[in-house]
Amino acid sequence: MTSISEAKKAIYALKDKTKFERLIYSAAIFTELLAEHQIKPIIVGGLAVEIYSQSGYTTQDSDFVMDGYEIADEILKDLDFHKVGKDWIHTTIGISIEIPSNFLTGDYNKVTELPLEGNKKVYVIGIEDIILDRLRSAVHWKSGEDREWGYRLLLIYYEDIDLEYIETSFQHPSEKDEFKEWVAEVTLEKSKIK
Repeated sequence: MTSISEAKKAIYALKDKTKFERLIYSAAIFTELLAEHQIKPIIVGGLAVEIYSQSGYTTQDSDFVMDGYEIADEILKDLDFHKVGKDWIHTTIGISIEIPSNFLTGDYNKVTELPLEGNKKVYVIGIEDIILDRLRSAVHWKSGEDREWGYRLLLIYYEDIDLEYIETSFQHPSEKDEFKEWVAEVTLEKSKIK
């Protein structure tokens, strides 16, 4: 397993990489260090959208859901991240990490293990749950950007997703109504391609 000093060197080696590479590989290093403590950080939020959209969407930080907040805090400090409010910031490589919760709003069985170069990996919230997350933001916060990206993800992954799971996970009737609109739009788009 990677030592803190090796991990620290690997973090600093990301300095000249693209923003996405810095985010994803720092997440992989963090994941590897937390595995020693039987902690599985799950990428949620904007970085999950960026991963699933293959960088069509871009984000500025990494959000994780995980247990072991105190251990994560210690590891991030050892990697030269500095706590500023709710975020840990690494000024040299220009990224920030947030751990908004220890509870995944979604199905742990749908979490995707994403393998990366160098025998690294990260865990990402399931596609259905990130679509639901964007749907809820579109409906309850009137977020046009979240509506756009939730819809785009639905369009990209429509043939692969568990529609029944999504349809049984609505928390409010307005989510069902919005999702019906998205499905109708996706169906129309897909019919134009055939």
